[in-house]
Amino acid sequence: MRITERIWTRDAIVAAIRGEAMAGHDLSYSRTEDRVPSLLRAAERTFGSWGAAVEAAGFDYESIRRYRKWTREKVIARIREWHAKGADLSWRCISEELDPSLAAATLHAGRFASWNDALIAAGFDPDVIMRYRRWTVSRVREELEELARRGLTLDQDTLAREAPSLLAAIYRVGNGLIVERSKLDPTIFMLENWSDDDFNDDRDSSDAYAVA
Repeated sequence: MRITERIWTRDAIVAAIRGEAMAGHDLSYSRTEDRVPSLLRAAERTFGSWGAAVEAAGFDYESIRRYRKWTREKVIARIREWHAKGADLSWRCISEELDPSLAAATLHAGRFASWNDALIAAGFDPDVIMRYRRWTVSRVREELEELARRGLTLDQDTLAREAPSLLAAIYRVGNGLIVERSKLDPTIFMLENWSDDDFNDDRDSSDAYAVA
């Protein structure tokens, strides 16, 4: 049986590089050449160089070349620096926006088994970090839609019990529960089956969550 050669597209290369990083593999040229030469060659053909492909995947290649200077202690110190600045320490923010080189260094060469392990080593509770992650209006609506897909009633009592940080964000960065609920895609759930009596009026509740 003939084995079909993998087709490397730009998206496939980027996804593979991110997968290598998530697995804690060294993204340096020589280590990648030893481990997955097909990925390296495809990246060079498509992006012009391995470094350019790594950059396209969201990582600072210059920092990757200097990984030998990273230690567990330096990773922990950088995490604490970002925390002191009030930064969002969720994996998504660190790896995609704030400090991709820190994310890669954390998992590189088995320094930490996961981002959560690094947070714990730095003295932080991953559950607390996720609870106080950066909220935006779009993220509030995404979370509400996800709860709706799970069949939860989007009233204040349910949200206070099942998603208190989301309820706080609804009033902190959103426009209140009634307004945010009305912005959701009606095809996700049968809104016509919900009457006003199914929800607690949130007009007088904003003060309770404004500083949560």
